[in-house]
Amino acid sequence: MKLIALLLGLSTLVNAQSLLKDAVSFRLGASVNPRMLVENEAYRNIASNEFTSLTAENHMKMMLIHPAADRFDFTKGDEIVAFAAKTGKRMHGHTLVWHNQVPQWMKDFQGDQKAWEEMLKNHIQAVVTRYKGQVSGWDVVNESFLDDGSLRPSLWADHIPDYIAKSFQWAHEADPNALLFYNDYGQDGHPKKMQAILDLVADLKKRKIPIHGLGLQMHINVDSKRTEISRVMEQSAQTGLAIHFSELDIAVNPKNNPEYSYEASAQNELFAFVFKEYRVIPAKQQYGITFWNVSDKDTWLRGYFKRPKEYPLLFDDKYAKKSGYTSLTNALKTPN
Repeated sequence: MKLIALLLGLSTLVNAQSLLKDAVSFRLGASVNPRMLVENEAYRNIASNEFTSLTAENHMKMMLIHPAADRFDFTKGDEIVAFAAKTGKRMHGHTLVWHNQVPQWMKDFQGDQKAWEEMLKNHIQAVVTRYKGQVSGWDVVNESFLDDGSLRPSLWADHIPDYIAKSFQWAHEADPNALLFYNDYGQDGHPKKMQAILDLVADLKKRKIPIHGLGLQMHINVDSKRTEISRVMEQSAQTGLAIHFSELDIAVNPKNNPEYSYEASAQNELFAFVFKEYRVIPAKQQYGITFWNVSDKDTWLRGYFKRPKEYPLLFDDKYAKKSGYTSLTNALKTPN
């Protein structure tokens, strides 16, 4: 009896120590904040031990990495890349071209189309060249379509016709070995947006413009429709490109109820659904799944939506594993 008890105890201990990254055959990632990597030991330990891929949450975006026309600031990007290298992680770059977080000098830029193209080309190629051989893949262009499938009005669309294709070409010239992604959100529930992305992929392929992957951000919530998520996954995989669930979080309080009390079951089930569906994608197309930051305490959803009672990730405010972590790890040990 003592031996059985001991074996059961050992089994429980091994199970308790099971890591989610070991239950998947693809890269498991998180976006990270370099300040937190330095200042918060619990955050740093999770980033180091729980993931096999890292993304810069904000510090490779235009506003922070290129604050003035004559100055780049690679300091924080370098810190994340160094941390990834030191801990044996793949590094994913985010993002080269976006309509948000653009520095004021770019907004004030004056010139003809050629001048605008040279400005954007210089930005893309300076950043990609800086991290050549260190960053495996880039979100080259981010969120270029509206829900109705039309091209989003932006600084880039206004001044550079065909800026998406040109951005991919410029990035490829700077690092021919980097995988280049188009990244967007909300494809589930917005079929016209999804179709616009598929049309973009087909057009770039036809013109032999290098594109290697699609980033599906997967900022979803407990009310998201599984049939629509599955449809988007299937349509994306049919392109033959690498598929990255690039910014995963599952909101539990999308209506911002101030009296909300956290309940895990629906979220846990949806995490398991997303991961199991991802495993259906052909293995050669599985670039990985990346959570958008590490813990509930660090989520962008609380600040951006002024939603303090939001708990969208697998680690809680004290950096402890939530029930979803264990249930997801166990679910992935069984076949679909």
